[in-house]
Amino acid sequence: MTTTTARAGRHVARPIGQLVSEIAELHSQFDATAAESEELGDAPPALVDLMRQIRVPMIKAPLEVGGDRLLLADQCRYFTALSYSNPTAAWTGFNHAGAAAAAGSRLSDDGIELLFGSDPSPFLAAVALPTGTFTRVDGGVLMNGTWNYASGVRHADWAMLTAIELSEQPSVTLAVIRTAEATVHGEWNVMALKGTGSVSITANDVFVPTALTVDPMLPPQRGGAIYGLNYTVFVAGENLGFTFGACTRFIDELVLYARGKSRGFDGRLADRGAFQYELGRSSQQLKAVQAHALATLAEVDAAMERGDEFSASDEAAVAAMTAYCTETAVAAISRLMSFAGAGALFNASPLQRCFRDAQGSAQHLVASNQSLDKYGAALLAER
Repeated sequence: MTTTTARAGRHVARPIGQLVSEIAELHSQFDATAAESEELGDAPPALVDLMRQIRVPMIKAPLEVGGDRLLLADQCRYFTALSYSNPTAAWTGFNHAGAAAAAGSRLSDDGIELLFGSDPSPFLAAVALPTGTFTRVDGGVLMNGTWNYASGVRHADWAMLTAIELSEQPSVTLAVIRTAEATVHGEWNVMALKGTGSVSITANDVFVPTALTVDPMLPPQRGGAIYGLNYTVFVAGENLGFTFGACTRFIDELVLYARGKSRGFDGRLADRGAFQYELGRSSQQLKAVQAHALATLAEVDAAMERGDEFSASDEAAVAAMTAYCTETAVAAISRLMSFAGAGALFNASPLQRCFRDAQGSAQHLVASNQSLDKYGAALLAER
């Protein structure tokens, strides 16, 4: 019996209801670290401890490595809840979870033991773009280069980096390195997602044993078909969840704010008919795109569990849905921000943080409106 088989045999995955309840029970503690995260540009130790307590890195990982194996729709529900309570935990958390899922589903048994053997919930940062290189040496590879947007790398023990081989017939590898053996850069001056610490990481001839490398062109070794999905589709649930959580929190905070906010002699904001209309419209719009997203992701989940093929046109449809739902949710709260007035601009107000982070989520590659161009072109090409 292999180590992974033994681990799977004694592991019981947590259902989504339990996972969301764990976040809700700790909401005040998560919320208390949100402002500090922005000041530090990273998750403070107290927040990292909370993330470790509820094992955020393992929610997408296969059962065989001790994960919860949440499928896409439940990933969306999970990160909606976590983003609502703390955007830094959600954004860095989905990077950690995605990396653990990729490693857990694709590493050899020896690699699983190296990564998960001493830490049942390892914190990994990950960068999908192959902006570095590797060369093959005895027993492994040497990694070189700089990778940008390594969210959460400052508090991660490991980083999963994508690199291209320096050879006449180049290939691609995913390599898991110890962050202590690399250089983590310090500047993260941004207007949104300020607490995510999505800084760069540089490797200079860092040796990685073969057991901690993966050929991404090969199928996953464990976990099921869900782990073979295209990157854009596999991360759709977590990215949408982040956006929905930030936007839902914005609306809830704005309702509380409006009940006590007066502008000049015009009375309470809550009593303005124009505000009431926009609040109602935006709330319904947000609920509508959430329902659309969850229904689409559930269809993908069912197809993967049945073992169905997932075509390029299917991927294009999911990517377009992700872009549309993100764009629509962010636009819904953007209409409301102008009603709040100057009081919403102070750092003490969660309104400004939720507003900025929602805007930031729309800048992610997987939420790019280019996917709507491609989907529209595909519709025009249909006979």
